[in-house]
Amino acid sequence: MSQFNYNDYQNVVAQAEANGNSSNSTKIGYFKLKDDGDIAIARLNIGSTDDLMFASVHTIGINGKWIKVNCLNPLGSYGSTCALCTANASNPKGSISKAAKKVFIPMLVSYRDAQSATGYTQAAPVIWDRPAAFSRELANKLMASGDLRNTLVLITRNGKAGDMQTTYSMDILPANHPVFKPEMIPTDFSAFQGFNIAKHSYWEKTPEEINTFLTTGKFPGDIQQPQNDAVQGAIPQAAMNYGTPPVTTTPAYVTPTPAPVQAAPVAANPVVPVAPVTQIPNTTAMPTPPAPIVESAPVAPPPVSAPVSAPVVNTEAPARNFSGFSF
Repeated sequence: MSQFNYNDYQNVVAQAEANGNSSNSTKIGYFKLKDDGDIAIARLNIGSTDDLMFASVHTIGINGKWIKVNCLNPLGSYGSTCALCTANASNPKGSISKAAKKVFIPMLVSYRDAQSATGYTQAAPVIWDRPAAFSRELANKLMASGDLRNTLVLITRNGKAGDMQTTYSMDILPANHPVFKPEMIPTDFSAFQGFNIAKHSYWEKTPEEINTFLTTGKFPGDIQQPQNDAVQGAIPQAAMNYGTPPVTTTPAYVTPTPAPVQAAPVAANPVVPVAPVTQIPNTTAMPTPPAPIVESAPVAPPPVSAPVSAPVVNTEAPARNFSGFSF
């Protein structure tokens, strides 16, 4: 059934809230300061340390994205109870990270906004995902200032975008602060009623579902979609090492084949008779042929006079006698 009425919708919402699956989980965003020196004003929904939400999660590569999934081992253990812990131990640089302890901080936040009349955005509910050790600072703030729902805090990012060593400072603001007035963020935390962190910031899976993922690369019949863009940033399959910032890959561009275009018929141009062209004689100078060779009549030799007799002189050398020589 794709269509339903208002009463049907109200019944579904009521049932979801009764099951601890409030639709408010999809209305709550994620706290994010993008660059060094960025600030935000927040009112934390924490009256005591009991309001802090903790979870031990793995970050895994699935469908080209980083996803957080619950760890099945008891706190402080990395044993074989959790198949994801076992998979990480056998391939520490693979697409399954070691379990990390996290604290999830519910709060109302107002970001700096130059376009706003007040200079800040309207307060919105968010979850701040931090390492569990950050809870010590929160405990110190509770000890010094009491219920943190009754005060504003200034949060500052210390670290440029992409810096894995980024830290955050959190300062309690006095009630009489000249700029940040308490009314900037009203104490209305109704957005967190029925909130379930496991349906918002990470996937909660059974041992059977995790084994199916390790065998097939996907969870069975899964429709759970945490919306944290910091977790789901697209990454290359070959670079799913934990701690590597997500990198958007660009698919290879394929030049589309253009559809054939039907050319409109072209009308034939009428044939116009052309007058005959009179050939123009070639006036280019031709090379001068060589002059013919005329043979002259033979010239008769001059007459020869009769020889004059001369006395005969004997010029022959006298004959030699070679007898007695051997050749």
